[in-house]
Amino acid sequence: MSQSFRFCPRCATPLELAAVDGGPQRLRCPDPACGFVHWDNPVPVVAAIVEHEGEVILARNRLWPPKMFALITGFLEKDDPDPASGVLREVDEELGLQGRVAEFVGHYPFERMNQIIIAYHVVAEGEVRLGDELAEYKKLPPEKLRPWPAATGLALRDWMLRRGLTPLAFENDALKAIHAFREIDPRLATAGQPTAGQLRAVRASGYQTVINLLPSDSKWALPDEAALAQELGLVYHQIPVAWEAPTAQDFARFCELMEAEAGRRVFVHCAANKRVSAFVFLYRVLRQGVPREVAERDLLAVWQPDELWRAFIDARLAQPA
Repeated sequence: MSQSFRFCPRCATPLELAAVDGGPQRLRCPDPACGFVHWDNPVPVVAAIVEHEGEVILARNRLWPPKMFALITGFLEKDDPDPASGVLREVDEELGLQGRVAEFVGHYPFERMNQIIIAYHVVAEGEVRLGDELAEYKKLPPEKLRPWPAATGLALRDWMLRRGLTPLAFENDALKAIHAFREIDPRLATAGQPTAGQLRAVRASGYQTVINLLPSDSKWALPDEAALAQELGLVYHQIPVAWEAPTAQDFARFCELMEAEAGRRVFVHCAANKRVSAFVFLYRVLRQGVPREVAERDLLAVWQPDELWRAFIDARLAQPA
């Protein structure tokens, strides 16, 4: 919640925190004759992944510490016809370059600053001339970029992934705190049920898709997980796999989703990573051709399947999906 508003801009009454229409608490004017609500909506900011002569430009603001570089960003102005025009204006103002929007990368919440980042890939030409706000810049080949676990870093990671590049994984203690978290490879991680905060860490770590194998009526399920995932900009799928009765159809649907999301970084979870570790083991062996003894290490690191699940696994291995 922003602390910049303390008094009502209409009547100067001190604002108070109160729920609005049964929703979350907002700063609002307690005078019923006024009724002002400070909605504290995020501020739109445009960001550019600037490609110049085949390399990407990162810049350091004059207020930042040495060695801290990021994308070109700026507030969306009221006179900008649209965000794409705004990002080209920022590239011109900050770098002195003329650019064209090559693609929209995505939008990313930056909660600490109460901003929403609208990111684009901009191909620019000309000679770099830094604006007053920038101290220095550097250029890197795309494969040498190292994204960071924040909004513009997530945009850069997504852009790299679309080009078949594999960014280094973020070191994120919040991910490691998720029950039974296991990174299978740079594009796939599995775990038990994350909390709402941990799901945010999943997104902040560069994962783009969540596949949930836990039924919504489970006592372990996170309420409104689908809505939270959508709010975070995650692609979300759910296959409610009954613990006592996993089916061949469940696994076939899982394989379809994994293949459809092959170009993204995928986070798969259930309650305790038991359903997931079994499904991922089978998928790696049957669809990816991973040697059974290799894939089984990740399965057995999570649990030793019981009689029911061992029978399910053996049946799938005998009759590949």
